[in-house]
Amino acid sequence: MDLRTFLLIFCLSGIVLLDSCKQQADDNSIEALQEKFREVTSSTSANGPVNQEEIKGVMLQLAQAYEREAEGQADADLAAKNWYKAAELYETNMMDIGKALQIFDKIIQTYPAHDRAADALFKKGYIYHNTLRDLDKAKVAYLDFLEKYPEHDLVNSARFEIENLGVPAKELLERIQQTDSTEASNGPS
Repeated sequence: MDLRTFLLIFCLSGIVLLDSCKQQADDNSIEALQEKFREVTSSTSANGPVNQEEIKGVMLQLAQAYEREAEGQADADLAAKNWYKAAELYETNMMDIGKALQIFDKIIQTYPAHDRAADALFKKGYIYHNTLRDLDKAKVAYLDFLEKYPEHDLVNSARFEIENLGVPAKELLERIQQTDSTEASNGPS
């Protein structure tokens, strides 16, 4: 094989490899993964049962895609939103609470003035309270939230959470129902 043929084959191989890498990158884009998630979760009985492991795998890929997008994002608004989406996926869908808390902390520290920082701090309190049952850390997070974001829409929710730290769900429901019935019997003020 002469040098010219070798170089031609080498260049063609590189083009094929680059095209393959681009196709793989396109398959791992947020949009492609969101579509794939819709496909795997909308399986009907004609396609067989929904494969939970496949769904979890796609959600992990999607969370990682949000992380990649956030890391490379110069726009702080888009970065904070992408970090938050990743954290939500880790927390609610994959139950990787440690990873979710790590990302929420990153949002709070990196983008303290962003709305997502306030949401992340509230969510930390909520996770410590309702998922991890660490009432001390929950209270610290909620109080920090109230101090840093006193005008936020979730202020009343944070106060409610603090007032009801450790109250069992059944008792809490009874309290709410009792308050509602008391207010209803007193009528409008």
